[in-house]
Amino acid sequence: MNKYFEIKNLVVHHKNFEGVKTVLDIDYIGIDKGESFGIVGESGAGKTVLALTILKLLSIPPGEIVSGEIWLDGVDLLTLSEKEMREQIRGHKIAMIFQDPMSTLNPVFTVGYQMKKILTQMRKMNKHEAQDSALEMLSLVKLPDPQEILMKYPHELSGGQRQRIIIAMALCCDAEFIIADEPTRNLDVTIQAGILKLIDELRRERGITILYIANNLGLVSATCSRMGVLKEGKVIEQGLVRELLKNPEQEYTKMLIKAITPNKNRSGRDEASTEENLLEIKNLKKYFPVKSEFRNVKNLTVKAVDDVTFEIAKGDILGIVGESGCGKSTLVNTILLLHKPTEGSVMFDHQNIFELDKKSLRKARKNVQIVFQDPFWSLNPRWLVKDIIGEPLKVHEKLSADDYLDRVKQLMVMVGLKPENAYKYPHEFSGGERQRIAVARALSVNPKLVVLDEPTSAIDVVSQAQVLAMLDELKTKLHLTYIMISHDLSVVNYMADKIIVMYLGKIVEYGPSDCVFADPKHPYTKALFHAIPNINNTSVNDLAIIKGEIPSAINPPSGCRFHPRCECAMPVCEVVEPEIQVVDGRKVACHLYSKNEWTNK
Repeated sequence: MNKYFEIKNLVVHHKNFEGVKTVLDIDYIGIDKGESFGIVGESGAGKTVLALTILKLLSIPPGEIVSGEIWLDGVDLLTLSEKEMREQIRGHKIAMIFQDPMSTLNPVFTVGYQMKKILTQMRKMNKHEAQDSALEMLSLVKLPDPQEILMKYPHELSGGQRQRIIIAMALCCDAEFIIADEPTRNLDVTIQAGILKLIDELRRERGITILYIANNLGLVSATCSRMGVLKEGKVIEQGLVRELLKNPEQEYTKMLIKAITPNKNRSGRDEASTEENLLEIKNLKKYFPVKSEFRNVKNLTVKAVDDVTFEIAKGDILGIVGESGCGKSTLVNTILLLHKPTEGSVMFDHQNIFELDKKSLRKARKNVQIVFQDPFWSLNPRWLVKDIIGEPLKVHEKLSADDYLDRVKQLMVMVGLKPENAYKYPHEFSGGERQRIAVARALSVNPKLVVLDEPTSAIDVVSQAQVLAMLDELKTKLHLTYIMISHDLSVVNYMADKIIVMYLGKIVEYGPSDCVFADPKHPYTKALFHAIPNINNTSVNDLAIIKGEIPSAINPPSGCRFHPRCECAMPVCEVVEPEIQVVDGRKVACHLYSKNEWTNK
């Protein structure tokens, strides 16, 4: 019996000045109607080329389809003309969910305009029919108040809302086959879980067939029944997800599984309790005034960070987690001396950083460096690597040309790069190598504290494991202190000594990461941890989602800020703000552990 979707003997070459390279060489992939199938592999394996080839969007040249067949519902797509693909297949039978909705949505048009454009062009609807259909699709993907959403521009929506818009667009033309390319890569874990559950619900209700393209084995485990492992353009192993993850035959598959489940290694780390503090934050508040021509209300403020207190010992690693808008970035920007606090103090190396003169402040800035989330955007594409890594040296130190180049090459060796590549540009490196360049730049002036902002979110799992191991080694070797921000809680669990969980500007749980991960106490922490896809998940039903949307930081809820979304909320939570208290070796702000007289009312 033939499958609904099949790839047979597909060979794709890529030609450039270096010669001809085989980027795809797939013997067979077969997917049943209504099935979820996952393709996994590291960056450069050929996953995106496969998606483009299926849609016949591969650039030819330099690409070349040498041989093969791609069958969809009894039709060989490779035999169709561009006109037939455009009028019969793309958008009609096959749709694609891209990993970055902001690169897919046009920022100058409203969501409604873009959705109605698809419906009027693809399904020949009139304006009224397109309006009704667009509203129906937005309701289908569970967006509240669809009428208002249609009038908004992409930048006015959250990441989760934008991703739902992309899914709605994919469904606008009743597509039967959806290619989902890392559909949740840049989203918070709680939003990820909601999107994955939504896609699976649509698959079951509408009989849609889904091809997931991912480097996240946890995502594939939770959403797919079968999977294939792609390495250097070849499917080296495929079968039922549970069997393949439990008993992989290929060494490469074993390596992929090992890369997402690293062993926690605390060798070489000092106990934080025996060290003096490098950073002390006391009662920190950062409010931003809200200015609007459309509001007459005065004294409106965004309470981005609201009464936060913690400390970091020298040589420690602190992880900060929470959904978008919880205040992680504002907190870190204050530590990086980019914001002045509304109230409170930031003591760095026994100095109040906001009382320093210009000379002392310049020295303090040298001691605090950052590694940004996406190395592709944080590195100047027009500069050579030697200039990128050495830029802080030019600002903070006076070196001769020879000493400068020697220092840059030493830094490259330190992070695992070849010194002879100092005269290359960023685009000539892989994602993992670009992140190593960013780390070398941060370490160039011998800082005491390094902020790692989502340091592995833009790279595949293999590169991720290598970068984390490198950061761990450098911390011990150079006696560094790290603050790590990440929505990948497995990364924080592997790296951090202590963890802070933030919600809407407040710390809700804070303590040793081993303690918090083994037995989370706050309902929000529990929900965060249960929302992460992992290779032990057998379906999307194993993932937890938090009800409702994150409230506005302009007008946060009274009492406990999490109570409108909390499954354990009590009457006291609505009126009394919980105090931080010590519970089983960590600090928790929750009435479940309070002895307050209100608790039992």
